[in-house]
Amino acid sequence: MRGILLINVGTPASTDINDVKEFITAMLSDPLLTGKTEWYSKFLAKNIIGPSSGSRVSEKYKLIWHNEESPVSPLTYHMRKLAQKLEEQKGIPVEIAMRYGKPDVTSAFRELERKCPLLHEVVVFPLYPHYAQSTTQTSKDMIGNVFYKHPHSFRLKFTEPYYNHPAFIQALTSHAKPYLNDIDKLIFSYHSLPLAQVEAGWKKGKEYDYVYQLKETNRLFCEKLNIDPHDTFLFYSSQRGKKWLNPFLDTDIRDLPKLGWKKVAVVTPGFPIDNLETLYDVDIEARKLFMEAGGEKLSFIPALNSSDVWVEAIWKILERT
Repeated sequence: MRGILLINVGTPASTDINDVKEFITAMLSDPLLTGKTEWYSKFLAKNIIGPSSGSRVSEKYKLIWHNEESPVSPLTYHMRKLAQKLEEQKGIPVEIAMRYGKPDVTSAFRELERKCPLLHEVVVFPLYPHYAQSTTQTSKDMIGNVFYKHPHSFRLKFTEPYYNHPAFIQALTSHAKPYLNDIDKLIFSYHSLPLAQVEAGWKKGKEYDYVYQLKETNRLFCEKLNIDPHDTFLFYSSQRGKKWLNPFLDTDIRDLPKLGWKKVAVVTPGFPIDNLETLYDVDIEARKLFMEAGGEKLSFIPALNSSDVWVEAIWKILERT
């Protein structure tokens, strides 16, 4: 019997400043994310970045927090819904876990074993389609460390990056198509990365090349919907310095209305689940900047979240794992 573990980066437990600081500190203490030494990463996160950014980031989370039922982050809410749909529709135990924060991998493994005493294999499905050291690799390393600390009744398998899988492209395009009417340009927005990490991945080959993989996703997306690539832009969000992938969404999107492109749609293929970087960086901040610069319409294309097309796509991707 197989089980599925859906893994994502993580989220604060609440919008409380202390919870946000704790999450930021945990995340930015990871040397695979920062690219710095472990002791220096922890020092910066605990003593400088966490304390200085906690209040500001807390206010951002308050604007996107999911309060329709019990208060919970959008990331956790949609991951739970996705796990529930997969479990009900495919008859297989599914749990979620975060690289930083809760629910953690240990509790997810325990719950999968409780649901299925005869469990012999757990397939880890990262909710990041493109390889990056700061997402794919750090999650893989952490899950491996947890798994080998204690004996388990099951073996472990990891789903490889699925940036070009036909099922992923089909889900993306069918989900995005209704938002693409009456626009001048389509914007692809991805998380920025330090150039040093990007170059290290490029040197190792296509299976580790972040920029190659996301551009391949864009190419296949445009090909599927018969979109001229010249009618698209590629922007990066959440940059932290000059030595990061650019152009940056929060600065350069303001130039588009001046060039006559006043109606845009923004899709975020690197984020199958909505989070701070989609709901705030794109749907709130980028929208505000674009409209203030003379834009007329910004159509934010939500992430795949727990949509039926995404459930089916995951199932097809898992068939090759």
